[in-house]
Amino acid sequence: MPACPNTHTCALQQSIGMREALRVWQSFYCEGCFERCERHKLVTAGVEVPPRLLPNGRLLDPPQSTSL
Repeated sequence: MPACPNTHTCALQQSIGMREALRVWQSFYCEGCFERCERHKLVTAGVEVPPRLLPNGRLLDPPQSTSL
């Protein structure tokens, strides 16, 4: 199965800080069925991809503030 043509330009890597979690997403979507990826669908449609959008269409929780 071919890899996603957007792999090198996708900001998913910047959105997910844990390397292991990123690897799971990449194996299921980027290197697997990228046609199912919501990020890929938006790029293909010419729509801007929200930075926190995960491949499954859910939004990544925003970073929590650490101020006291």
